[in-house]
Amino acid sequence: MSDKELDGKVVIITGGTMGIGFGMATRLARYGARVVITSRNADSGEAALGRLVEAAGCDAACVAYRQMDICSEADNAATVKFAVDTFGRLDAIINNAVFPGDFQLLADESLDSFQQVVNTNITGTYLGMRFAIQQFLAQGASTGDNYSIINISSGATRDIAMRMAPYIASKRAVEGLTEAAALEYGRQGIRVNTLLFGVFETEKAKQMHAAMPEIEEKNAAKHHVGRFGDCEHDAGEAAAYLISERSAFVTGTTLFIDGGMCL
Repeated sequence: MSDKELDGKVVIITGGTMGIGFGMATRLARYGARVVITSRNADSGEAALGRLVEAAGCDAACVAYRQMDICSEADNAATVKFAVDTFGRLDAIINNAVFPGDFQLLADESLDSFQQVVNTNITGTYLGMRFAIQQFLAQGASTGDNYSIINISSGATRDIAMRMAPYIASKRAVEGLTEAAALEYGRQGIRVNTLLFGVFETEKAKQMHAAMPEIEEKNAAKHHVGRFGDCEHDAGEAAAYLISERSAFVTGTTLFIDGGMCL
C-alpha cells in the first residue's frame, strides 16, 4: 500500500482507544485516513487520542475522539454526525467495540449478562451499520463509490471453547448481519465484510496469559504461524485493505486474520 492510499477517507472505529481497535486506528491514520475513535470512557479516550497522534505520526487535526455507548441509538446517530461535521463525510465504519461476557457455563449464565453480550455485540453492530449506511446513501451511493463497513468476529466461533456461549452466538450473528447487508447494499457501492481475529497481543491478553500461563501455552499451540497477532500490523493492514480500492470486488465475506487458529 502506498503511504497515503487512504488519504481523504473518513473512518469511525468503535472501541478504538485500546487493543485491536487502537492498532487499526493507528495504521489507518498512517495511511492518511481521518479517523474517529470511540469508547465509553471519556478519560481514557482523550488520553488515547494523544497516543494515536504519536503512534501514527499524523497531524492532530486528522483524528478525533467521541464518547459513546454503542448500544444507544442516539449515540450512534450522533457519532456519525460528529464524523461528518468534523471531517466532511463518512467512508467507512469498523464496528469493533465488544463485550465478551462473564464466562459462565450456559445454564449458569444470568439473563442480564447474556443480554449485555447480545446488546453490545449484535445490537451495537447493527446500529453502527444502520447509521453508517444511512449516511452513505445521503452522500450519494452507487456502484463504484466503495464505502466500507467492517464488522468483527472471533476465532472462538470456529475453535469452540467452554464458557463462551453468548459470545460465540453473538459473533456468528455478526457474520450473518454482514452477509445480509452485503446483499442488500452491494449495488449501491457499499461493501460489508467481517474480520475474524485470533488471539492478539493486547494488554488484556498479556494480563490473562501472565496470570494463567497454561492458557498462553494452549493458545500459542493453535496459532500455526508461531505467534499471536500484532494489533497494528495484522489487524490494521487487514482493515486498510478492506477500506481501500484494492478490495473493491470483496463483499459479504469473513476474512480470517487468525494465524491459522481456525485450521
